[in-house]
Amino acid sequence: MKKSLSSIAVLFLSCALLFAQESEAAGGTEESPVTQESVPALLSGIWQNDDRYVVFNTGYFSSESGRAIATFVLRTFYQWYDDRPAESTEYAADFARDRNDAETEKVEIVELHFTPLTDELFLQSYQQPVTQEDGDALFAETANSGAWDMEIKFAGRKLGGVDSYHIPIAVIGDKLYLNFAIKVEDSDSVPQSSLLNGITIQSENLLEGYWQDVGNANGILIAPPVTSTELLSYYITNDAVYHIRYWRTDMEYDAEAQALFTDGDKTYHVPKHLRVADNVYTCTLGRRTRIRNIDKSAELPQSHVLNTVLVEKHLTDANGVASSYTVRTATICAFGEPYLTLLDGQSLQEIVTTNNARRHPPVKPLFPPHGILDFDWSIIEDPPASYDRRMLDLGK
Repeated sequence: MKKSLSSIAVLFLSCALLFAQESEAAGGTEESPVTQESVPALLSGIWQNDDRYVVFNTGYFSSESGRAIATFVLRTFYQWYDDRPAESTEYAADFARDRNDAETEKVEIVELHFTPLTDELFLQSYQQPVTQEDGDALFAETANSGAWDMEIKFAGRKLGGVDSYHIPIAVIGDKLYLNFAIKVEDSDSVPQSSLLNGITIQSENLLEGYWQDVGNANGILIAPPVTSTELLSYYITNDAVYHIRYWRTDMEYDAEAQALFTDGDKTYHVPKHLRVADNVYTCTLGRRTRIRNIDKSAELPQSHVLNTVLVEKHLTDANGVASSYTVRTATICAFGEPYLTLLDGQSLQEIVTTNNARRHPPVKPLFPPHGILDFDWSIIEDPPASYDRRMLDLGK
């Protein structure tokens, strides 16, 4: 009996070794490499404002998720010191961090994931058109532009009770905005005609249409930002701007749901629900579809910047004659001042090294320089006869 069991064990072991050898030969023991997620080209470079530097496309990626690892540099102490709280461990190994009370002991690993909100458009000189299913080619006219929902994830930890949060961002040229609205590309609203061959046309008002508010974060931070509980979208016509308020809700998101409002004999339809930064917003209560108390103005309530988009359209008439024309439109409307601007020139490490090598000028003296004191010592050495009298008279 023992001999039989031993034979079975030897046979089992041989089969196991053979299976392991076959698996190794077939590469079964090798782990498949993690796919690295790309960063939008328009976000390359160093972005800055008065209190921070941000680098999205650092060239470093998470070995587990494949997501890009961002770099944040905080310009602390009234811009007299650059703190490096968030960067990749590889970068920290190549460029030693300072050890002081301003620097964190360990770097924060911040991973990025981008979901497009609009097409990433480049000037025609780049020769990188965005081609739609119907053959239309999209270009930026005056400045490259794009918008994304950026998810920031803290690797292996939670800050503020969450391990990730969403920040919608938009780029127009060398400026990055957090407060903006987007519109669906509407070049198809222009009637097709071979008479338009070779020309560029646009509607009288590039702002005309429905603009969805998607910007609701107060900053690109290494801590969860403050996000709006309300959004303000706009429906714009040639002679009016309608303000449509959305508020955060726990309703189930329905992309097909529509709401409406009226102005005189005119009726306008807009989405009832919005999904922004992983939150759901609504403009009506419950199952209602009519929007009440719409605010109306003659123009947008704040300064704004539009991207301009060129849509090349091609058609063939009944006789087989091909023609093409271009429609000018807009897909991003950014409000107010940009949050970040693109910085040219030095590398981030050169900037940090230069800034931290500066020394604050010495504190100004409490009393201004007085030069050589010219004191009459005779008052001490030979006081006047009436000295005591003068002292007694003081205060009378």
